[in-house]
Amino acid sequence: MGFLDFLIGGSDPQKNIDKLKRILMDQYRQAEQRLEAIDDLVRLGTPAALDALLERFTLRVSGPTIDEREKQYTYEKISHWGDSAVGPLQNFIATHDAVYFPLRALRDLAGDEVAVHTLLKAIADCDPGYHQGLERLREIVSNLRDFRHDKVRDALIELLGSRSNEIRFYALDGLVGYPADEIAPYLAGRMLDATEGQRVKALAYELAVEHQVPMATWSDQLAAALPASYELNSDGLLTRR
Repeated sequence: MGFLDFLIGGSDPQKNIDKLKRILMDQYRQAEQRLEAIDDLVRLGTPAALDALLERFTLRVSGPTIDEREKQYTYEKISHWGDSAVGPLQNFIATHDAVYFPLRALRDLAGDEVAVHTLLKAIADCDPGYHQGLERLREIVSNLRDFRHDKVRDALIELLGSRSNEIRFYALDGLVGYPADEIAPYLAGRMLDATEGQRVKALAYELAVEHQVPMATWSDQLAAALPASYELNSDGLLTRR
């Protein structure tokens, strides 16, 4: 029996992993114990150990600093598996809400194209008709905004038609990394949609001001629709009064 076996009991690999996972996912354990469990899973180095390690991203422990530090530590350890972690990371992102750190790890190992493809596939598999599906979609869209990619832009534009105010908010915010003339029609669309929520409209106004998005094409419609605190100047740019 090796030293690791002695510490966690037994020589059955799966039993060892299960014991370590129980420690890792116990929010009432000391942080040091969870960190030790992470290290032991890394030493085991098997695909099953990686699957157990990734579950740490689904747990939130009391104390945001401790939680963030442990998740950051977990993220850093994924590189131990190298390219063999790509498949498990993709599977995790496809089936879990907590995708931020796994996505960072996937991006490190496989690049932006693979990360974008994985996120877009996850969006396609979401069912926003249920609360859980909507929460998952919100998390994915929030992370999708970090990429500048034609397919991401197209997905964000499509999501402006979501029934969820929050999804539309995140999608609109994600578009501002693209050329101003490209996103102008979508900002104008939110401003002029009589059924749009005030939070999304307010974001559209502020993004247009901050990024100097050309709005002259819609000057007549906007003149009647803008709140009193905004106006279009002679250059067709939205400004605050």
